[in-house]
Amino acid sequence: MRFLVISVLTLAALSGATYAFAGSPGGGGASAFALVDPNGGSPRLVDAHTRGFVSVSVGPFGSGDYCLTAAPGVDVADTAAVAAPEAFYSNVIGAVFVRYPTAGPTCGPNQLEVKTFTANPTELTDQIGFTVSVG
Repeated sequence: MRFLVISVLTLAALSGATYAFAGSPGGGGASAFALVDPNGGSPRLVDAHTRGFVSVSVGPFGSGDYCLTAAPGVDVADTAAVAAPEAFYSNVIGAVFVRYPTAGPTCGPNQLEVKTFTANPTELTDQIGFTVSVG
């Protein structure tokens, strides 16, 4: 029963988030989403599930750190972004985080930084696929 309640609440939250992205008129630019395949250390965007991002590369922190380059018109600096692990392209269990840098090395202008970590031990990994959405 607990699983059913959590599933329903999660579905409701995701539906609301999707509506908020789709229904934001005149926001800070176009919305974007991407599915990233870590591809054994040579990350790639999965074209069928990507819009608004043109490339992905390994970030300044190395393996498990990604820089996603936004298409013209997509604002990744002044909008909110969310990321989540993707099961099919993942080989380990872990977590995915969007990073809005405040100091230190970062991705370049018009790029969004995403980091993937293993659960135990906690360290960067290039074994987790992920999705990211920018509204």
